[in-house]
Amino acid sequence: MKVRFSWFTPTNGDGERIGLTKPEREPDPDYIVAVAKTAERVGFDGILVPVGTPFLDSWMVGSAVVHHTSKIRPLIAIRPGFIAPALSAKMAATLDQFSGGRIDINIVTGGSPYELGQDGDFLSHDERYSRTSDFMNVLRKLWEEKQVDYEGPFYAVKDAVLIPRNKQPKIPVFFGGSSDAGKEVAARHGDVYLQWGEPVEEVRRQIEDVRARAGKYGRTLEFGIRIHVIVRETEKEAWEAADRLVSDIDPAVEQRMKQYYREADSVAQSRMNRLLQGDYRFDKYKWAGIGRVRKGAGTAVVGNPEQVREGLQEYIDIGVTHFILSGFPHLEEAERTGQLLLPLFEKNDSLQRQA
Repeated sequence: MKVRFSWFTPTNGDGERIGLTKPEREPDPDYIVAVAKTAERVGFDGILVPVGTPFLDSWMVGSAVVHHTSKIRPLIAIRPGFIAPALSAKMAATLDQFSGGRIDINIVTGGSPYELGQDGDFLSHDERYSRTSDFMNVLRKLWEEKQVDYEGPFYAVKDAVLIPRNKQPKIPVFFGGSSDAGKEVAARHGDVYLQWGEPVEEVRRQIEDVRARAGKYGRTLEFGIRIHVIVRETEKEAWEAADRLVSDIDPAVEQRMKQYYREADSVAQSRMNRLLQGDYRFDKYKWAGIGRVRKGAGTAVVGNPEQVREGLQEYIDIGVTHFILSGFPHLEEAERTGQLLLPLFEKNDSLQRQA
């Protein structure tokens, strides 16, 4: 199966250094569109539009990306609980029509009670995943059936009809969650199970677990990794860039992140936090230093092009076929990654087809 690569829209700011009190670059529309157009030009298949309190609205940004590109697939992250599933289905179907059938949806249940509370969501961890499952039931039925009657623990619709219909017969859904509740929702509703860039053996265990759970429902999933890359012509240059990236972290920002980590109820985040020790290095060419000031995806593959390829290949060898990459600043790093790294995988794909 072809390995697909996506990039990232930095909708909470960008720059050459992270952990500052204010980003070096604000996420204005021109910049966001420039990142998306660059990612499309250099060969990325998709681009993730994140969701959450610190980010711009994902639907608005996704629409801007759709209307300024022609091939790249926006992966639009949404949170159940803030918009009714019937309206979410309509918004997705409308944008799917506008894009010619090239959007994906990333369902994000949320792992921080504090951040969710800022938006008025106070459900417990397992209740959130139960609501997500109910949300997905309605979403799927509206995308795939002509008329829907449904009553669940959180949502109900009567004689529901989706107008407009989605362009794609089935809009692909990316989903992440490392708790038992999260993995059950992924197994039942997801198309791509998405993890952060954890150690390979941990990722393998998660893949095997979710694959077995999906099998109980007669389903098969694909698997993805969300991780940063710091790729340079030489290994020395790459590690110098990594050091420079975290060279001006504001102590107050790092302290706030430590507080966030203590309060989060995300199982995956707790595992990511354990990587923040020593020199932050693990596996082949991987580094967790970004996690000092960035929640969620806080790891990177660092090195020359062949080393970064090897670091990602570790995941491919255990069944990963989707990568959502990023780098700081995202405009220049999209260009660099497209020039130095993506051609190595295109060459491998060509050799495999010939074999």
